[in-house]
Amino acid sequence: MDSPTLSEPPTNYSELIQTLLSKIEALVNDDNADEAQPFLDTLNTKLKQWCESTEGPSAEQLELIQLRINTILVKANSAKSESSKAIIKHKKSGKAIKAYKAI
Repeated sequence: MDSPTLSEPPTNYSELIQTLLSKIEALVNDDNADEAQPFLDTLNTKLKQWCESTEGPSAEQLELIQLRINTILVKANSAKSESSKAIIKHKKSGKAIKAYKAI
């Protein structure tokens, strides 16, 4: 079966949600989390539609989706923290070099 795209109507919300989560996770893993916003917006919309549909998700499905989102969020926050540390270290080393040259 072909994987669903974002432009076609959902035939299986569960598959579409998993596809969106995979795309978001791939962006986070590739340090491109800033590009995930359109996928996050679509994810939010599709989750709402699924929950409001006649065949909404089960509690177990929602828990698994929440777990996956939380896992992606932990990765994104960790990468953000590492990036911030690297920027601070770079700034400090730049200041140290300037101070050394000033001597």
